[in-house]
Amino acid sequence: MIQTFSQFPPESKIWVYAANRTLTTQEVLAVETSLQVFTQSWTAHEMPMRAASVVLYNQIVVIALDETQHSISGCGIDKSVKLMKDLGEQLKVNFFNRMQVLCLFSETLQTFDKHSLQLAINAGEVDANTQVWNPIVANLGEFLNKGFVKLSDFWMAPQLQFLVQAK
Repeated sequence: MIQTFSQFPPESKIWVYAANRTLTTQEVLAVETSLQVFTQSWTAHEMPMRAASVVLYNQIVVIALDETQHSISGCGIDKSVKLMKDLGEQLKVNFFNRMQVLCLFSETLQTFDKHSLQLAINAGEVDANTQVWNPIVANLGEFLNKGFVKLSDFWMAPQLQFLVQAK
């Protein structure tokens, strides 16, 4: 992933979408192909945009946009949102559920909602140190440094009850 965005400044805008399920290899290839076509032809007010994208863990789509030459406009952003909505409809996945929590275990993501996450905490399957996808990063630099955070640092942490470890 770092390679994909290695020529982009850290302040590049990003959009991160997480599917509500793991995509198959064929689906990832279809998404990557659509994203590549889109990013190579993306324009705002008929000005070409410098963009790149990547699919991580067969579930997270990251689109980065370097605005050092041209700024994005509302209509340019709308084009990317439409692409993700269309891909979601084609694949029968939801890329717009910001309430899902993706926990990283080794190289695999597991999807939870708030209730099932609390159950996993109660069962000892997830703890405060579990790495979770952080959907509220604002730019590429933040994504590269804080794209995954400990659950205890996650925006939802105050709403969860962690098990107290006996010393």
